[in-house]
Amino acid sequence: MRQGGTACDCATARNTPAQDLAWERWRGCDHFTAVTIDRIDLDGRIIVNGYEITVARFPACMHTVAADQSRRAPVSIPQTLVLARIHGCQGGAM
Repeated sequence: MRQGGTACDCATARNTPAQDLAWERWRGCDHFTAVTIDRIDLDGRIIVNGYEITVARFPACMHTVAADQSRRAPVSIPQTLVLARIHGCQGGAM
């Protein structure tokens, strides 16, 4: 038991390294007002909701941020994958 913990103290959920990198990419591209985050999967896949016109530019931003991560990270970064749920459509990989 950790200091200050209880007998029922459960392990806290932590992000995977891929999720941490994905959150960093999201923060770098969180300026598209019509794009909202749905979730980030364990493998770093980012699922967003948005409108077609705005969502079309979002992956380019994500790829730019991922390229910057690749230049400064000592480990390889998996390919950026953005899945967008386009309002009024089923959406798909972008």
